[in-house]
Amino acid sequence: MTKTILSLLFILFLCITQVQAGWYECYTYKGSIGKYPITLSIQVRDGFFGEKDKKDFNLIGVYKYDAYNTPIRLEGKLNRQTKKVVLYEANDQKQRITFEFEFSEKRSTGVWKNLSTQKTFPLHLNYVSKLIELTPESAIVNNEVLQTNSLENYYFIGIYSKKPGEDRVHMDKLKIINKKDNTLFQVIDLSAVETQTGNVKTIIYDNVEVYNPHKKEFLVWNDIGRMGGYLTVAFNPKTQKFKLDPEPQIDGPE
Repeated sequence: MTKTILSLLFILFLCITQVQAGWYECYTYKGSIGKYPITLSIQVRDGFFGEKDKKDFNLIGVYKYDAYNTPIRLEGKLNRQTKKVVLYEANDQKQRITFEFEFSEKRSTGVWKNLSTQKTFPLHLNYVSKLIELTPESAIVNNEVLQTNSLENYYFIGIYSKKPGEDRVHMDKLKIINKKDNTLFQVIDLSAVETQTGNVKTIIYDNVEVYNPHKKEFLVWNDIGRMGGYLTVAFNPKTQKFKLDPEPQIDGPE
């Protein structure tokens, strides 16, 4: 009986530790598809997909061609034994575009393929950084994470940090970057917001959401209340700058 109670307590401790330690495990790469430079990031997330035909999927990601800078959602699978990665464009229901490469924290080569035309390009990836918050002791400093959603002329990169002992990684700043030439347009400072920002969504790439593209208005998810909430950012036509409302709004019950 005592052993059973101790076992249950140990399991409970592990569960609590995992919750406190966070859920993000992400890897970012720079590279090319043929002669076209790209940025690619993947997040390992077991058990995220509910569809029967995706039961072995454990990767969510995002990539962009650096000449166009419109992020594209990815999903796929990592075989932990063979280190083989297969990714598909998530907005393509027929899974016509694939990326195949070997997972590495150094350099990796593989193949980009259009399954409709059978056209292929060599895929080259250079490891840039990783963001892993699976243990409370982990420290993360100014880790850049591309966000999936974007505006017509701008895309977003979250700057994430975590001090040892903190439960979660959080977004300290948000870079707003011109799609046309990749120049930095503005930095939104989130460090003065009392509640943590950018760590509410299960998928790290989804913590910025555009809700009014015509007026250039978007939100950044914030860990306020029981279910989380959001900060709003709007473009000011007079100043030609984006302005943050520093008071987070609760989404759901308090």
